[in-house]
Amino acid sequence: MSRKRSSSAACLVEDSSSADTLIQRDSVIAQYQSFVEGIVGRLMRTMNLPQVLREDFVAAGYLGLVEAAGRFDPNRGHEFRSYAFLRIRGAIIDHIRSSCDLSGRAYRMFRALEVSQELRSTEAEALKPKPQNPRSRAAEALEHLSKSAVAFVLVRGSEEALAVEDDGQGDPERALAAKQVSQKIRDAIATLPEKERTIIEQYYFKDRKLVEVAEQYSGLSKSWVSRLHDRALAMLRDALLEDGEEAVL
Repeated sequence: MSRKRSSSAACLVEDSSSADTLIQRDSVIAQYQSFVEGIVGRLMRTMNLPQVLREDFVAAGYLGLVEAAGRFDPNRGHEFRSYAFLRIRGAIIDHIRSSCDLSGRAYRMFRALEVSQELRSTEAEALKPKPQNPRSRAAEALEHLSKSAVAFVLVRGSEEALAVEDDGQGDPERALAAKQVSQKIRDAIATLPEKERTIIEQYYFKDRKLVEVAEQYSGLSKSWVSRLHDRALAMLRDALLEDGEEAVL
């Protein structure tokens, strides 16, 4: 009989704990609703998206917030605001990709934003302790910016190459410069190891998501492909700088 009482008491404690968790989650969601709307507003202004789609983006952002509130683990060393920001913005980006017909300029901005999201998510998953030394923090920021610059060049390079092929009426000097940049990028990509090269080609030149690229390789998770993508950007940066192509970056 005592065992039954112990078992019942344990269930009551567990149910109580679950109820407290749900209350805390709902409280966090209510507290951060305006945070979602702020992220949506900034994205819409940056990409010049139509206001008629605002409610759809907010709804997608709320789904990201609910996911963040449900999965957040304070013991892993993240602040909830930073953790939630990535998941809210990621949910909105996924919605834009699946439902919006973007202009060429808006699409380039979207792809750059998508890449930035991938880099930030990869850095967050690494769970490296924040450096306390200001010089170390500055070095970390420069590392992120340098890889972001390479990613932006890849986005611009792929789009510019397509524009040159499609439009024979443009500025000849601009067309030549675009072709030269595109060739330098492709030469650098050719030096990458096979997996890193495939990831770059699929993600930037064939417009596939990293999770789709991961599906090509049995045994590779999306997080591992993200880390390979991060490493590939660092290798491309080093290759372009070694070749004296600072102007490309």
